[in-house]
Amino acid sequence: MSNRASESASESEAKPRSPRPEADQATKRQMIDAAVACILDRGFYRASSNEIARRAGVTWGVIQYHFGTREALMLAVLEDGASRFAELVETAQIEGDTAVERLEQLLDILVAHYGTPEYLAYMQILLNMDHDPSTSTQVRETLRSLAEHSSNNVRRLLRDALGPGRANGDLATTMFLALRGFAVSQQLLDTMAYDTVATKTDRAKGQRRLLTQILGSYLEQSSS
Repeated sequence: MSNRASESASESEAKPRSPRPEADQATKRQMIDAAVACILDRGFYRASSNEIARRAGVTWGVIQYHFGTREALMLAVLEDGASRFAELVETAQIEGDTAVERLEQLLDILVAHYGTPEYLAYMQILLNMDHDPSTSTQVRETLRSLAEHSSNNVRRLLRDALGPGRANGDLATTMFLALRGFAVSQQLLDTMAYDTVATKTDRAKGQRRLLTQILGSYLEQSSS
């Protein structure tokens, strides 16, 4: 082997290979999932950088490499949740002959996001970082930017669900808030179990059916 070839081979061996983009994304996914799990288990403030790193199977240095700070990682968790919601509403469709059928489908879509344990982690991040002067501006800017990717599709779904009632902007907003609030409440049933003697499953089914029937009946009456 020539000297030049030997030098090239030595340089090639000495230079660390850059991580593949797929590997980087997989590592980020691990850290985001670990952050969510840690928040759900221990709460926002006790979800320390070291604990998140331990759960993700990486070092704190790896988290710093990808995100820089714990706050930036938490923002990435918010961005990930918002991106998932944007993908959900982009592909969702609502069809049905009655208002109750359409509202049931809309509720299914909202429960798929707002009714998950992950959403409770997003809420902890949002509430804590939004009230922190050092991060509140960045949190609000991040959420405003991400909302632009889902707002049009959310409005489309509301129009499809409300039918003729979609002309009433206040009605559309109220329907969305009522259904979203119900979806979030599904993750709080264990915590709020003192308010009824019914089982969680019975409550969820019964309340869900009753809610869509009440809102659907009102929607049909207001549109007639």
